[in-house]
Amino acid sequence: MRMLLATIWRIFATLCAFGVIAAILIGINLEQILMVDMPLTKADHAVVLDGNNARLLRAKELLDQGLVNDIWISNGEPAHPDEIEQIVESLGYHAPDRTKIKRQILEKLGVSSDRLVFFGNGSFTTRDEARALREKVGDQSLSFILVTTNYHSRRAQAIFQAALPQSSIQVTCHEGCVAPVHWWKDPAVAAQFVLEFVKQIYFRLGVAVAG
Repeated sequence: MRMLLATIWRIFATLCAFGVIAAILIGINLEQILMVDMPLTKADHAVVLDGNNARLLRAKELLDQGLVNDIWISNGEPAHPDEIEQIVESLGYHAPDRTKIKRQILEKLGVSSDRLVFFGNGSFTTRDEARALREKVGDQSLSFILVTTNYHSRRAQAIFQAALPQSSIQVTCHEGCVAPVHWWKDPAVAAQFVLEFVKQIYFRLGVAVAG
């Protein structure tokens, strides 16, 4: 019995050691795992993913630099309000139209309305956004620059490239597709990076996740 317990303990200790080493290696390389920072070449369209309106600023920069012809904006407006949103609306409080806000922000920045294209309807995940773009462009061979957030960049590029294999997909981020210095010291940022790492695993396994 003692020999059996000793063997089990050694196996357990070995697995724990491998787990610690793996965690350290992942932590050291997490920025490279999650992010893709690439030099950009001219493309047909900028595609602004939903989730952070600061991405609109980067899209405007791409347009000003002549890297894209226009800006396509993902419509993440919820298609069907949930129960609590319906109650809030019944009380006379109406949520702002997020699509309208995005349009007004870009027009305020000096982008003419004929340079703006909206696609999708109530996209909830990045996969939804990629499918919506595929439905819009069909089998056309186009080139896109996705505008997203640093930790989301590699997975976003992979999702859109899988949905649009005939197109060229580049990716860029507001303030760069790089991690903040000493990101692990900020609990909120570190938690977001770890969550994105888990989403990457789910994506590689073919499981859809929100965001």
